[in-house]
Amino acid sequence: MVLWGLGSLGNKSYRTLLAEIADEADKNKLTTIDDVADLASSMFWKCYTDAFSNIIEHARELNEKGDKRNSDEEEELALLWQNLSGGFCIAGRWNTERLLKAFEITFHPLLTSAPNPKELVLGKPKFWGCPNLIERLTFGIDQNLYSRILDSSKWTGTNDDLFDLVWQGSLGHPSDLPLREAIDWIYASIYTTIKGMKFSHLAPVCGGPIEVAAITSDRPFRWVHHKRLGQAVVSDQIQEEHP
Repeated sequence: MVLWGLGSLGNKSYRTLLAEIADEADKNKLTTIDDVADLASSMFWKCYTDAFSNIIEHARELNEKGDKRNSDEEEELALLWQNLSGGFCIAGRWNTERLLKAFEITFHPLLTSAPNPKELVLGKPKFWGCPNLIERLTFGIDQNLYSRILDSSKWTGTNDDLFDLVWQGSLGHPSDLPLREAIDWIYASIYTTIKGMKFSHLAPVCGGPIEVAAITSDRPFRWVHHKRLGQAVVSDQIQEEHP
């Protein structure tokens, strides 16, 4: 499972929640990764709504005001949406099943029930970020900017016209890569995003050691690049010895 957006679930850590999801999956003798994704969504949703019940209720009250919201309430609702939205992906295979699948599960405070897992399509990688630097690098533009241009009164062409112009500057993304090359591409994409945000005028919302893992049809979860548990201690010692 890979998470983005919301940093915590109140007093419950993500480590604990993931362990509880695994326990529940074993107890209920689930048979497919689809079932695991549904279970993860429902258990996450319960923790999410329990941890932020008052704030979620306030966000819904502001949303129901519609056109009656004043400017301060508009700003507050936008902030609540930003701070309480996010998502996670759950991927891999389950038990003896060799078929690999990945699901995207996104949430926000205005949902009224657990979000439905959306299966990701093989060969169509997805990246999340603010802004999405890999979309810009791959396609020459990110989806949000593309939509803003289309909606702008200054653009008088068609959707296809804009696509044709943008596509000329795109690199395209690789497909059907061997496993080691795919790992290299993922690592490079994360590294590029971190450095792009570091040297931008935006807040450095990503960084730290890059961790990459692989799940294949023939083997279980394997760390490819992983920081050691004592990494912070080791870093402190190095800093003390080499100030």
